Amino acid sequence: MSSPRLAVIGGGPAGLATAMYAAMRGIPVVAFEAGAIGGQLVNLYPSKPVTNFPAQTDILSRDLARRLSDQARAFGADLREWEPVEQVAPDEGGFALHTPVSQVVVPVVVLALGLGSFSPRRLGLTGEDRFVGRGLAYRLPPIEEIDARRIVVVGGGDTALDTALSLQSVGHVTLIHRDEQFRAFAYSQRRLEEAGIDVIRQGEVVELRGDDSLGSIVVRVVGEGTRELPVDLLVVCIGQVPDLSGLEDWKLEIRGPQVEVDSAMQTSRPGLLAVGDFAAYPGKVRMIATAVAEGSTAAATAERYLKAATPAGPTAM
Repeated sequence: MSSPRLAVIGGGPAGLATAMYAAMRGIPVVAFEAGAIGGQLVNLYPSKPVTNFPAQTDILSRDLARRLSDQARAFGADLREWEPVEQVAPDEGGFALHTPVSQVVVPVVVLALGLGSFSPRRLGLTGEDRFVGRGLAYRLPPIEEIDARRIVVVGGGDTALDTALSLQSVGHVTLIHRDEQFRAFAYSQRRLEEAGIDVIRQGEVVELRGDDSLGSIVVRVVGEGTRELPVDLLVVCIGQVPDLSGLEDWKLEIRGPQVEVDSAMQTSRPGLLAVGDFAAYPGKVRMIATAVAEGSTAAATAERYLKAATPAGPTAM
């Protein structure tokens, strides 16, 4: 591959789509991912089924990530996983990117950072740490590895509902949500109702009990008091806590967890674009399909920018 002209920081759906469409346009592109290629789809929710991606009725997150990465590589994108970008700084050639093992200078950079690295949002209960991996999980384990008959899922978003539905094939599932209404798509709520999964609304887990492993939980329900539920596996799906502290070492003057972009995914700095959860604009809907569409737009913008920078001919390849 020729020296890269475009660097993508982030290997989730938005970053992979950007790399794929850029490579299709003949732009030498390299994409850096701090973890495994696939971003959240692999590093947070590998076994979570995705039901809202076009032309895919039901596909596991890890499989969708693999297809996206395979397609990007097939067009010639250089995908580098486990290679975090430690610093980005303006350079005469555009931007200089430093990783633990390499340095590249490119005219265009696309930030596909999502919301940074994540740690799961916890219940905040006494003794919670000692049950992690011993009956308590914060993401859906591989279904084939689960040996549990009594399963409780906590949360009210799409991840929680999809997790509960996936675990039906393993054992008896109860879903606990602190509010009366779910935040998940209407389609997911309809599937939940049709599945007949036990649901405790306006419930909150207030205590974890067990010796060497989690044996039961105490749930407080509005208007009913507390009840104890036996449990072999408790999956907590109440969100993730983002961390973008690494940006402090970058010389891009970015503030906050997101950056404003225009309809071409361009930031206020020429040659610097943003896509995915890191990009903000009015009316945005956070979905994988949106991230992929933004990647397509960013690749087209990058091509125009590179051609404008080399008026004597097509983009240097």
